Amino acid sequence: MSRFAPGSTTDVPELPRLSPGVWLLETADRDLASLHTLVVDHLLLEDGSAVWIDARGRGRSQLLREIAPAPRVLDRIQIARGFTAFQHAALVETAADVVDDGTGLLVAPAVDSMYRDDDVRGVEPRELLLRTLARLARFAREYEIPVILTRTGTDRLGAPVATVAEHTVDVERTRFGPRFQSDAFETLVYPAGRGSVQTTLAFWRRVLAARQPLYANATGPTEGPRGPAIEGVVSGGSH
Repeated sequence: MSRFAPGSTTDVPELPRLSPGVWLLETADRDLASLHTLVVDHLLLEDGSAVWIDARGRGRSQLLREIAPAPRVLDRIQIARGFTAFQHAALVETAADVVDDGTGLLVAPAVDSMYRDDDVRGVEPRELLLRTLARLARFAREYEIPVILTRTGTDRLGAPVATVAEHTVDVERTRFGPRFQSDAFETLVYPAGRGSVQTTLAFWRRVLAARQPLYANATGPTEGPRGPAIEGVVSGGSH
């Protein structure tokens, strides 16, 4: 189990390393920075681009810009936005047109959110969500990449998200710093200093800046060609 504790001699804060498979990130709904930080960290360590299928505005281009230590990494992130359950399901299906061997990560935050809307008619929302989750899991298997999901509830719509996930990471705020915990590891990000703990964007920028030696030694590029946009959606991490 990987650990980072107060008083450790390690100078570089730890973050979960994402292996291929479906990952469920369990975090407070308002905590968007943890997800964005993991995405940027993964791209700085690994090859490939990221396809982000967004819901409820969870994907924030401005937040990505503020966290990323190098703006050019944003050219490797495509954000596609859906505004209804049917649009979201269609985006996941259409993502097959852009997810390829150059894709290193797929992100679908609040994946259950749209399927809770009252205007989902003509199909059982849970069945539509199950088909969406099955497609996302298929991307993880066929391309051997991490797929990061978050959910907005643990009820009959949220439960299938946990079922499809092969790995679950809980993010907990402690007096020492944010803790990322799963069955396989526990990482505790160091505090901001002066006995205080921050989870602000400035805090996460410092975390990624401290990890810069890891990025310098990584095999993955810090920039790469931008892939085609997903047709009919807002895309691109720099807008």
